[in-house]
Amino acid sequence: MLAILTGLEIDSAKSGIRPDLDEYLKERRVERTSFLQYKNLVEEAEETRRAWHEPTHQQRIKAFFKKIDWDKVDSNLERMPYLALQLEKHTPAIKSKPAKDKELFTFAQEPDWKERLDQELLERISALLSDYEGCLSRIWVCRVEPKEKKRKRDIERILFARGQEELWDTDELYAQLGSLPPERVVAIWAALDNTRWQFLTEEQRMQFLLTWLPEYEHLFDLFSDFRSGGYRVLSNLLCDILQENEQQTKRQLHRPGDSPVFDDLMEAYLTKRNSQHYREAVSTRCRKLLNEIVRPQTAVRYVEALGKRNLLWDLLLDVLEPNVLEVHHAE
Repeated sequence: MLAILTGLEIDSAKSGIRPDLDEYLKERRVERTSFLQYKNLVEEAEETRRAWHEPTHQQRIKAFFKKIDWDKVDSNLERMPYLALQLEKHTPAIKSKPAKDKELFTFAQEPDWKERLDQELLERISALLSDYEGCLSRIWVCRVEPKEKKRKRDIERILFARGQEELWDTDELYAQLGSLPPERVVAIWAALDNTRWQFLTEEQRMQFLLTWLPEYEHLFDLFSDFRSGGYRVLSNLLCDILQENEQQTKRQLHRPGDSPVFDDLMEAYLTKRNSQHYREAVSTRCRKLLNEIVRPQTAVRYVEALGKRNLLWDLLLDVLEPNVLEVHHAE
């Protein structure tokens, strides 16, 4: 077809007469196959930006599979998306089956090897490993990017339904109420819940706002307008700000009540080299503290007894070999 059209264009350029191609160009196009439709949906999933009224990617995928009668699709290629969905649904999840300690370690050949361990050392090592795991977990949480405001789209929907999307900027609303002290946000949220905000009369709403948010009088009309679910505007703002404040608290590396060992491990992260991975820095400091409690080769059995086998690779990799049971394979 492309070759024919190209030839006609060349002829028309020579003759100066435009050919009538309406018969070919204006004919109804063939609908995309189910496989190409699915391929297009998957490619669009990479686009994270969408309007609040548009369906999510999961909703589009679900609607795609629902609208097609897959029993009538003959081509195996066209049925591939459906077959992949069925395979995912009916494939059981893989369950890990850790090997028993006696299958891996020489010291575990005796059935009572755990009872022979020093209980005082076991408790000290248990506390150290708990601090180590807690430190890594807190660092990971602090390194994760803050979550987006979940209820922002609902506020935008309410403003759009009332024709006020140009009057109020949601980012500015979050910025204004976000300047309130965290403890005051908690108090306002509790008062909002206790007074059953959604059932208040217009006069009661104004009285509530004058009591709890007197400095935001310019926002009273917005907060007290309950059209199109507008009672949720104030609660959505406060709820998102509450969660943001909680995230800020969780992102604090040093907190009151941390043990000296925990502070020592966290300090190793704060003073690490730029090129060093945080896990390497913390594990190196933890290994140093572990060496002060017990010899490294002996520490392997204590870590295994505590059920922390996964930490052996971080802390005691260099002394694992003497403790590992040798297995002779037939040649």
